[in-house]
Amino acid sequence: MFAEHLSAFLTHPVTATVLLVIGIVGITLELLFFSSGLLAAAGVVGFALYFLGFYLAGFVGFGDLAVFGIGIVLLILELVVPSFGILSVLGAICLFGGVLMAAADPKQAGIMLGIALLVAIIAVAVAVKYFRHRGVWNRFILKEQLTTDKGFTASPDRAFLVGMQGTSITPLRPAGTAEIQGERVDVVTDGGFIPAGRTIVVVMVEGTRVVVREIFEQNS
Repeated sequence: MFAEHLSAFLTHPVTATVLLVIGIVGITLELLFFSSGLLAAAGVVGFALYFLGFYLAGFVGFGDLAVFGIGIVLLILELVVPSFGILSVLGAICLFGGVLMAAADPKQAGIMLGIALLVAIIAVAVAVKYFRHRGVWNRFILKEQLTTDKGFTASPDRAFLVGMQGTSITPLRPAGTAEIQGERVDVVTDGGFIPAGRTIVVVMVEGTRVVVREIFEQNS
């Protein structure tokens, strides 16, 4: 019968190992590169054919499929809600657990899984080497150069204000606004309170922080 021949082909150690490699590599690369689900689909097909072979042979039960299904759900959740790898690890444990539970001989399945993992690690390492620029880690790296020709503007250098005088427009408690050289500038005092309308002088500039001090007029 066709089902028997298909089962014998899919459960053959070489075929089963290849299917495991496809499953592991496909899902792992999907998690690393986010290929719009294409690699994940290939991985799921690989695992599905693996389970189909043992199902046709009468070894796969509902519990085996449930454990495997939970693993798939956890991996999908990792794609939607990143958990810093926690869901991926739990999903992988469920996947591998389902693979071992579904096999006729768990020991042989463990050997096939070990070989598949070794081959998968090599394949993933090669993929990462040649396609590292598309990896998920690039989402956490700022590559855009903050240059003016791309629309970015740096904070103005106000070091030239040191020593210039102005007038406090608002009370400085200690932060507020002052007018210096005809320009409204956000300033902060060097510790004291300065009412509005007082003459001030810029004593220090640290980045965007302009520090001022009140000038007290001397009575003649």
